[in-house]
Amino acid sequence: MKPGYRTQGLVALTLTLGAFMGLCAGCGCWGKKEEPVQVAVLIESIPEPGASVLMAGHDQGYTPVTIYGLQPGSYEVIMNLDKYRRKIETITVTEAVEQKFTIEMEPIVGDVSISSTPEAEVFLDGELIGKTPILKKVLQVGSYSYEIKHPDYYPVKKDFLMEENFKLEFEHELRPMESQLTVTSRPSSANIWLNNIAQAQRTPASIVLRPGRYLVSVHSDGFVQADSMVVLEANAPQTVHLEMSAGKVPQGMVLIPAGPFTMGTNEQAPDERPAREVYVPAFYIDRFEVTNQAYKKVVSSHTFPKGQDNFPALGISWTEALRYCEAIGKRLPTEAEWEKAARGSDKRIYPWGDIFSPQMSNTKETELGMPTRVGYFYATPSIHGCIDMAGNAYEWVMDWYDAYPGNHDVTKDYGQIFRILRGGSYLTEKFEARTSARHFDRMDSGRRDYGFRCAMDARE
Repeated sequence: MKPGYRTQGLVALTLTLGAFMGLCAGCGCWGKKEEPVQVAVLIESIPEPGASVLMAGHDQGYTPVTIYGLQPGSYEVIMNLDKYRRKIETITVTEAVEQKFTIEMEPIVGDVSISSTPEAEVFLDGELIGKTPILKKVLQVGSYSYEIKHPDYYPVKKDFLMEENFKLEFEHELRPMESQLTVTSRPSSANIWLNNIAQAQRTPASIVLRPGRYLVSVHSDGFVQADSMVVLEANAPQTVHLEMSAGKVPQGMVLIPAGPFTMGTNEQAPDERPAREVYVPAFYIDRFEVTNQAYKKVVSSHTFPKGQDNFPALGISWTEALRYCEAIGKRLPTEAEWEKAARGSDKRIYPWGDIFSPQMSNTKETELGMPTRVGYFYATPSIHGCIDMAGNAYEWVMDWYDAYPGNHDVTKDYGQIFRILRGGSYLTEKFEARTSARHFDRMDSGRRDYGFRCAMDARE
């Protein structure tokens, strides 16, 4: 081999390798590491935005938020939003350059029930949600306001705070809108009573009243009182016209004409015997039991439950009843007068007739357990127009208790110890409410169901 041949080949090889090395160095490919993929992740929350996001150990802001520089892999996302439960969810980030994750938050809730009498529309935060009753409506925690509306009743508004797992219940008795009652009469300029309470106006008059039952009465001197029962509906005006006949019956009383009637009975309790004809001169008797309001005007120390002005005065002894009657120029009725006013001349068992019904009077069978306002049972008067002569309140009469003349069944002489009460009460059964039934007690006894009504001699 010629000298230098091999050397030339070796140099050529070395140059080639050097050139290659230089080329690699120039392009930067020699020893370069592979760069990881970078992605952008959008995280949203439903049903509301604004949840805080904790991810990869850092606070990332509030949804909707885009997080840059994440490498593919699994990440734990922790999200918090007011009124929602804390949410922890694992997401898997891929090599896609842009990715979106929508995470549903679970609201913290309770429920509310809303009822009313009568049925009415309910608006929650101004939006109609239905009619009462609204039952177990699920609401997210927070502050709310509802309004109950009915065209004939005043609206009710209420604010409330719902908290986690609360079960709220609201009940409302809606207050009806007033109605206008117009009262006219012949003759006009008559005094007006509503449920036995005197009014300031005279006929013709328009009076604004709450819905309910009203016994409307008018009276003028020289005329007999006229009455009518009116049922007022909410926001519904009515007119009632009453005609008075000539007569001199005192206001609030009825005239019981003179004449005989059958007193007592042979078929019931021994002390009601014998049935016999009794003549009773003409007299006046109150249509209603004496009320709390009337009694308190004379006896200022008298007390009674709020709202019971027009209920019978109860807890009254015979002595107190007599004192009241005398103070207003009247008296207690005799036992015979009371029975004639209740029974009439046809021997009826109850003031309205011979058939008993719990809807006709306030006795134990009616199951009210308390007295009613006077005149409530206006539809079942006695034949002479007296109201509540069966039930509601026992009524004192003038007489001492003893056996009737001709009674051979009761042999005991009671003497002048007990006074008589008639008519039964809300605490007694129908047997005591019969027109012939007798009850007695000491004259100083003021049992809680003892009341009375007054009488007067008829004017000549």
